[in-house]
Amino acid sequence: MHYTCLIIERDPEAALRLQHELPSFGFKPRTVDSCQSAMALMQQWNFDAVLLDADSFGEHYITALRRLHRHSRSPVVLLARAHDEAAQLAGLESGASDIVLLPASTRLLAAKLRRLIEAGACPDEEPTELSVGPLLMNARRGTASVDDKPLMLTAHQFELLYLLALKIGQFVHRETITRVLRSAAADTGRAVDVHIYRIRKSLRAVGSTGLRLDTIHGRGYCLSLDHPMPDAAFDDFDDRGDPDHNAGVLEPTA
Repeated sequence: MHYTCLIIERDPEAALRLQHELPSFGFKPRTVDSCQSAMALMQQWNFDAVLLDADSFGEHYITALRRLHRHSRSPVVLLARAHDEAAQLAGLESGASDIVLLPASTRLLAAKLRRLIEAGACPDEEPTELSVGPLLMNARRGTASVDDKPLMLTAHQFELLYLLALKIGQFVHRETITRVLRSAAADTGRAVDVHIYRIRKSLRAVGSTGLRLDTIHGRGYCLSLDHPMPDAAFDDFDDRGDPDHNAGVLEPTA
C-alpha cells in the first residue's frame, strides 16, 4: 500500500532526494516549492501527509504551518535543523503534528509519517470506507465511486459529500458544512452552493439515479436514496424563501 505525501521544499536537491527515496518506503511523493502551490494542489487532491521544510522558508515557516493547519486535515511534519526548544514548541503550537530534526534518514522520516497517517486514518471513529446505496467512499484515500464509476471531485467536494453520506437522509446545516470544510473560501459568498452544484454534476456524469441531493433554500442540504427528503425534515426550520428544494443551487444559464 502506498501513501500520498505532499512535500513543500525550496531546496531542489533535498526535494529530488525525497522524491527518489520515499517510494522505497511505501510513499508516492509530490513536491512543490511554495505554500501557494501546495494550497492549489490540496484544493484538488487529498494527501495522506504533508512535509514542510522549515529552514527553506526561514522566518515564514510559522505562517506556512498555520495556513496548512487551517486548510488541511492531513498530518503535517516539520523538517528542521534548529534544535532550539522554543522553535520546536512554536512549530507544534502552530499546527505541526510532529518535528523531525535534520539530518535524519529517509527511513526514520517515512516511519514517522506512516505512524501519523495510520493513527489518524479514522478520525472521530468515522468509518474509513462508507457505502451508501450505489455510492462508495474511502475517506483515507479520498476516492469516491458510484456503481464502480469514479467520481471526479475536488478535496472540498469529497469532504462535503462524505459528510452528507454520513448523515444520509438527515438535514445538514450550512454552518456545519463550513465548519467541517475548514476553508476560508467556504465561508464567503455562495461557495458551498457551487460545491453542491458540481457534486450534482459529477453524479449526473456517471449516470447516478439512486442518489438525490436536496437543498433547503438558504439553510442546508440532505443526501437521500431514491426519494426526495420528507416534509418532516422542514418542520424545525422557518424558511422565508422559496421552498423549492433546488432554489439555492447555482445552475448555469442558457
